[in-house]
Amino acid sequence: MKAIPRQILKPHVMSALITLMLVEFVRGALILSLLPNIGIDALALTPTAIGLAISTHYFFDNILRTPMGFLADHFGQRTVLALGLCIAALGLIIIAGSVDALTLTGGAALLGIGVSPLWPAVITTVTANGDEKQKASSMGYIYIAWLIGGGSGPVLVNFILGWSYRAAFTLLVTVLLVGGLLSVTTTPATRSPAHADRRLPMFDPHRYLQEIIVHLKEIRVLFPGMFVQTLAIGILIPVLTPYARVVLGVSPQLQSVAMLTVGGATVILLPVMGKLVDRVGARPFLSGGFLLTAIALVLFTLQTSVWPAIGFMIVLGFSYAMILPSWNSVLDRAIDREKRGAMWGVFMTVEGLGTAAGPYIGGRLWQTVGPQAPFLLSAAVVGAMGLVYVFMRIPGLGRRLKPSS
Repeated sequence: MKAIPRQILKPHVMSALITLMLVEFVRGALILSLLPNIGIDALALTPTAIGLAISTHYFFDNILRTPMGFLADHFGQRTVLALGLCIAALGLIIIAGSVDALTLTGGAALLGIGVSPLWPAVITTVTANGDEKQKASSMGYIYIAWLIGGGSGPVLVNFILGWSYRAAFTLLVTVLLVGGLLSVTTTPATRSPAHADRRLPMFDPHRYLQEIIVHLKEIRVLFPGMFVQTLAIGILIPVLTPYARVVLGVSPQLQSVAMLTVGGATVILLPVMGKLVDRVGARPFLSGGFLLTAIALVLFTLQTSVWPAIGFMIVLGFSYAMILPSWNSVLDRAIDREKRGAMWGVFMTVEGLGTAAGPYIGGRLWQTVGPQAPFLLSAAVVGAMGLVYVFMRIPGLGRRLKPSS
């Protein structure tokens, strides 16, 4: 336990991480397992209709993160998150009772609206209570919770689906409500320091937004990186499984083993890399992680047998563990401490746009150019970003921390 930062062991921080894990468990189970199965088997919908429901979910989730972060700053993470998870549970119930594409998409939209406060609230709770010298370590534990929840959801629900859809949806609704209960009972209803002090003047939304715009202009150099990084990942989302099946001839069972291996390696390495980032600084890990990713992606496309390809996927997991804590520590150190929720909401909205655009680009490249094209484009993008981060002066990238506002 000594290896875990003390702020992570605080009850309300552990509660936030568990809530994140539970919600991502539900999202992973729904997106990767339940929606495709219920849409095709029970409702006889086309893949396009199912894709529309999934895209609608992510659209509302990402587009609302900024206003939800704004609300969390002034009404408290506890209130906003608990209310949001109740809305998400309602969306799940609508999906479970769907009879056509319209109700399925409507339920997915409600689910996206409900979970939109999750990431701004969790990151604000974890980083607001942390030592400035352990930011990257704290961010690493956030992504461990995300990986565990999102990875275990589809696996468990696939077993339950053999019993009944109703049982699977009952489990997911219950898990969401448990997350909401945790956020109510153990997460403090924190607000930004400026608004927690009742002696200060009444909150002025117009002035608040002006201050956010001014601060965003100061750190605008970060925005291309936010978009491009998630774009590179998004490009690979629709082509990884087809590539493994068509080009490498990997069976579904071996794909599961590979995913567990790569995911497990990433989870194990995240806290280690987080501690190294806190000690050394973000730049070598961010630049090195992107350059290593680019090299591994290029070499991956040259493989014709399974095991060398899996080896390079493990290298990708290693580089991902370098990138996640270093990049998010850069973002956290660059933001105004009194506007954490709103600022993280803006960041995640920009990142979400890259995630949304990437799959379409990757799919089109696969169809029009070839199976290797998405991997090579992604490698070019992340390699260029790695070189940029070697030389460019970026807020929060150095070893010394920016003083809190």
